[in-house]
Formats: sequence, structure tokens, C-alpha cells
Amino acid sequence: MSKIKSTTAMLLFFSLSGCAQYQSRPLTENTIEQQLQTPNTRELTVRATEIKHSLLKPVAFNLQDGLSPDEAAVVAVLQNPPLRAVRDQYNLAKAQLLVAGLLPDPQLSYTFTAPSGGTDSGMINAFGVGLNWQVTALIWRSNKIKAAELQQEKINLQIAWQEWQIAQDARLAAYQLIIYSRQEALLREMTQRLEENRSRLQQAADKGLVTELERVAAVSAKNLADNRLLALTQQKRQQQKRLNRAMGLQPFEVIPLQADINLDEPLNPPEYEDLIHDLENRRLDLLALQLGYASQDERVHIAVLQQFPKISIGFNQARDNSNLYTLGFGVSITAPIFNRNQGQIAIQRATRQQLFDQYINRLFQARSDIAELQITITSLNQRLASVQQATPELNKLVNAYRSALVTGQVDVLNYYVVWNKLTNKKVQLLTLTLQLIKACIALEVASGMYQLS
Repeated sequence: MSKIKSTTAMLLFFSLSGCAQYQSRPLTENTIEQQLQTPNTRELTVRATEIKHSLLKPVAFNLQDGLSPDEAAVVAVLQNPPLRAVRDQYNLAKAQLLVAGLLPDPQLSYTFTAPSGGTDSGMINAFGVGLNWQVTALIWRSNKIKAAELQQEKINLQIAWQEWQIAQDARLAAYQLIIYSRQEALLREMTQRLEENRSRLQQAADKGLVTELERVAAVSAKNLADNRLLALTQQKRQQQKRLNRAMGLQPFEVIPLQADINLDEPLNPPEYEDLIHDLENRRLDLLALQLGYASQDERVHIAVLQQFPKISIGFNQARDNSNLYTLGFGVSITAPIFNRNQGQIAIQRATRQQLFDQYINRLFQARSDIAELQITITSLNQRLASVQQATPELNKLVNAYRSALVTGQVDVLNYYVVWNKLTNKKVQLLTLTLQLIKACIALEVASGMYQLS
């Protein structure tokens, strides 16, 4: 009796000694602010050179000349707060893999009975000790581990896909901010000319040299330009906030952008057949869906295996009231009559079909997006070419008017009109360039290729 009690106590001791310990981690102001704090340039530079991503490559930071769009993309991957929460999914997948590899714990039972009435002469207290374990868990253990491993790889690819999307958002936001800054400079110069024009016409109107209609037209043109500049300035400020959010910076923190980014290079992506070739093995989200489908297929297999009877084996030792000791062996089997795990099999099969259809739909959408974006890019390239062809002619006309103004052959008002037309063309050119960059970045996301041009 004492030997059995000591064995039971030892089993309980070893079971409890392997348990995890609770550790408190409160939300304090210091820990929160520490996570939200922007790292210094040196730290960012080191982390940027060590970045590991299937699409984004390490970059050598040089913030002395400003932040480039590609550098902004890397900063976003390193600093974006939502990505930190997304990466926690990987730890959850690791925990699920650990669970999949664990076998069920054995069941230890102990019973005690004492005589309570009747003829109890020579009767003693009885007890029983049993140890049981479900052996059928070994049958589907390898399938559970494989399903969890595939799920972990899927989560890893999903994280990389979201990292890349956020990186592309930051890259586009940087391009937008650069273009808005250049447009703002052009419009500011235009408003200055229109103010000079308004002042001249006001003086001329006071002397009766121009009509009231001409003076009002000049004032109206100046007001429209002011409103246009104000709207663009507001848009630029909002864009700075979006870039800061993407890069994980404080709302009013400003990192100067690289000013000499060349926006005149042609953006001509590959042909449609080249973009869709091997698309399913290149786009990270499609690869993740493939792994998710394979993981679910293993779960279907597990559900089918679990329809068979569950078998537990065990040993027991007992002593009855007459002081007779017995040692026994037992087997328990569930009878698959009513349940047979049919509900789980149906659920897992339906989930597998849903994942299959999701994969087909995502691949179809990717190919459709690529085709539509190619049409958009072709159209934008044609419109850009048209504006680019007209710009040099307008520039020549402005130079001719400037020379004629010096000799008195034209007045300053006509010179301003032509100059403003040239400025509007430059603003339009930048707008079309931004639309083209947006389309090309969208095509990079749709095709799973980085820097197509």
C-alpha cells in the first residue's frame, strides 16, 4: 500500500514540476512609449542592411541626401506597428505546432472503499490504482504535425505578403509626397505671377486703361490659383501623415525626402504572358493559399482516421476487502455507432473546398488585375508622351515671349498667360506620372515582381 502511494505521489510531482509558470506583463506607460519610439538613424541603417525578405532586398541607407521611396519601403517593414501584431501570428503557429506534436496524457485513477456495515469480521479497506493511455493518438500524430508545419509555413508567407504590401504603400506614399512637393512649387510660382498680373491690371483699371471685366478676370484667376495651391498644400500635409503612419513614425515627425529622384524614366513593364508565367509560384499570397490548402487536406485525413474506434490500454492493481491483491490489464474501445466523426469529416471537407475555391478566385483576380493594369499603363504612357511632346513647344514659346518682352514687342500680360499654360502642362505631367507610378506599383503587387520598370 505504501509503495503504491509513493509511486502515485512521484507521478504527481513530476507532472506538476513540468508546468509553466505565470509571469505578469502589465501595460505600463514606459513599455508602450518604448515600442512607439522612433529608432535613431544609425539603428535603422543597421537593421535595413540586415533585412530578410523574399522580395525586398537590404539597402544601404544614406539619409543625408533624404529618404528615397525604396528606403521608405524598408523603414515601413522595420517599423510599421500593425506588422508587429501580424508577426505575432507566427508565434501562435509555432505554439500550434507544439500542440500537434504532443501526445495525450495518461490517465491515473485511484479508488478506495471501506467496510461500512454487515459482517465485517476480518475485512480490511480496499483500494485500486489504474493507469490508462489512448494508443490510437499515435495513428494520426504525424498527420497533425504535418498539418501544423504547413500552417506555420503558410503564416510565414502571409506575413511576408503583408510586409510587402505595406512596403509598397510606403513607397507609393513617398512618391506621392515628392510629386506633391514639386507641384506645390510650380503652383506657388504661378500664384506669384498671377498676383503680379492682378496688381498690374488693378493699376491699369485705376487709370482707365483696361475694362472692369479684365480686372475682375485677373482677380478671379488669382483666387482660383490660391484655392488650387491651398488644396494641394493640404493634400501634401495629409500625405505626410500617411507616410509617417506607414513607416511607424510619430504624426508630426518629418524625415526629408530625397529631392533628386528621377521621374522621367520610362515605365514599361513586361508583356502579359511574362507576367502571368509561374505567377502561382511567385506571388506570396498564392503560395500561402497553396500551403493552407495542403494543411487542410491533412486535416481531412485526420478527421477520416478519427472515425475509427479509439482504443485505450491500461494496467490496474487492486486489493479487495479480504486482502487479496490483483494485477490486471484492460482495453477500452469506443463503439463507432452513432457519431463516427461524420460531422468533423463534413466540416473539414467543406473547409478544404472553400480554400480551393478561394485559391482559384485569387489566381483569377490576379490575372485579371494584371491585364487591366497593363491597359491602364499603356494608356498613361500614351497620354504622357502627348504631354511631353507639347511641353518643349510651350517652353520655346515662353522663351520667345520673354525675348519679345524685353524688346517691347509683347506685353507682360500675354507673357504671363503663356507661362501659366506651361506651368499647367508641367503640373499635368506630374499628375500623369503619379498615376503611372501608382499603376506600376499595383502591377508589381499583382504580379509578385518588384521594380518591373
